[in-house]
Amino acid sequence: MFIFYPDKENRKIFLTNLQRKFPFVKEEIIGKSLLGEPIPSLTIGNCRKKILMAGGVHGSEYLTIALLLNFLYDLCLSLKEGKSVAGIKMRRYLCRRGVSFVPVINPDGTEISINGFSSAGKYGPFLKELCSNHIYWKANACGVDINHNFPANWEAVHKREIEMGIDGPACTRYGGCSPANQRETIAIMNHCIKNNFSRCYAFHSQGREIYYRFGDKTPKESLAIARLLANTSKYKISAPPEIADGAGLKDWFIERFQKPGFTFEIGQGQNPLPLEDLKGEYSRLLKTLCLCVIV
Repeated sequence: MFIFYPDKENRKIFLTNLQRKFPFVKEEIIGKSLLGEPIPSLTIGNCRKKILMAGGVHGSEYLTIALLLNFLYDLCLSLKEGKSVAGIKMRRYLCRRGVSFVPVINPDGTEISINGFSSAGKYGPFLKELCSNHIYWKANACGVDINHNFPANWEAVHKREIEMGIDGPACTRYGGCSPANQRETIAIMNHCIKNNFSRCYAFHSQGREIYYRFGDKTPKESLAIARLLANTSKYKISAPPEIADGAGLKDWFIERFQKPGFTFEIGQGQNPLPLEDLKGEYSRLLKTLCLCVIV
């Protein structure tokens, strides 16, 4: 496996080498951030029936990016050489179902978290002031938390933000002045609508938890899938805190398509989790990630 800081330069190198080694990977730029950074989707397997695996929604949760890129690489090896992944011959399953990886939905926030506010150019001083010089940055370069910006009970979440004193751009938990008004949000929503994914898996950190519910739109089969994934990973099935219950990617996916959507909170500790945690967490989750493709 590969352990690397998933900033934009290292991601570019990784993806260039990946596509050189596995030319069957289909890349599509689904949108661009405020700072002009591309948001790539990388698809392998059956393109007619796909699931979505998305990470890098919050800037400080970049361990999710490295996790997904490592899994993509292992699936590519399985397709090309027939190698097993977690003891499973994944090539046969990828002929039935493809995977669209969007490893970093929020490239600007990721760059700020890894390389500091200077990476935001002219927006840097303003963003630094918002965060009181503390580099715990979850938002994008507009100071909007992407996972509070989706049109799924957004109004109720926005009201709770205001009650907490979050009424404008911030390093975390400000969902914008209206739902789906951020480039990153629009990009991933359009990607889902275009591709009609059968499942959505959103990766965050931390807590070793799985969320699967969103009100009465939660599909009946979601609990059984969540139990399977939890039993394999030894994660616990849980619910997000009230301030984060709604307006997220998983929530919108469930409400819009009435199909199963899940959030993984990987790892344990304080964000940003150290990259040294990747090896153990990847090993713990590898079979579970394979099951996400299979079930």
